[in-house]
Amino acid sequence: MTTTTTQPPRTRITNEKHAPGNRVMKKVWMLENLIFHPRTGEEERAAAERMLDRAIAAAQEKGQLTTKQRGGDSAWHGYRLPDIRYGARYEEVKHLSTTEIAKRIRADIKLARKVEAKLGAATGAEVALTDSLTALATMPRQIKVSVRTDYFSGGSAIRVNVYNLPEKGWGYVRETDRWGEPRWVPGRQLSAILAAPKEIHGAYNFDGSDPRVDYSHVNYYGQVEVDWRERP
Repeated sequence: MTTTTTQPPRTRITNEKHAPGNRVMKKVWMLENLIFHPRTGEEERAAAERMLDRAIAAAQEKGQLTTKQRGGDSAWHGYRLPDIRYGARYEEVKHLSTTEIAKRIRADIKLARKVEAKLGAATGAEVALTDSLTALATMPRQIKVSVRTDYFSGGSAIRVNVYNLPEKGWGYVRETDRWGEPRWVPGRQLSAILAAPKEIHGAYNFDGSDPRVDYSHVNYYGQVEVDWRERP
């Protein structure tokens, strides 16, 4: 009597619309595009599946792909894309362009900065502001925040720049790193100020990236930082 073992259906682990930058994952992506294409012939698909199995096995052997467990279930072929983390306000902008999202971020920052002027001492008490937004509302008025967009072949970015500090190096403190070397880092007040635009910047984004395999999957790239010319 012959027993036939039914193989579970193959599950795609890459995003067909986004080619990974990592060479290993890009090979997986190309083979999956061939395997899952409706016009691929049966023999060609079978050959691609065998090639994909060998590619993933070789990557695992070299430590380029590692097993990731989730909920007690092993990942397909020893790898599973990470869960996508969505910002609190992503649903509001998921159909908007990066330029339109940047416009919202500017408006949010502007509104947070106006709160103190409108409510005076009531800031942070009678208004439901998070600690970070309170810091943005009460920071020195001369400090400016710019929001710029950038488009490139791999996507787009929203870059938030904090500048015009009271003086060069304002808000930074000196500390010693793990190797005993001195370095300058944002102090408590400046860290709180930077946390506010970071919170706003992340609210409209999503992130399903995995740096272990150089895989990036976000709504937009970008960062919040102090202008490099004003750092210590």
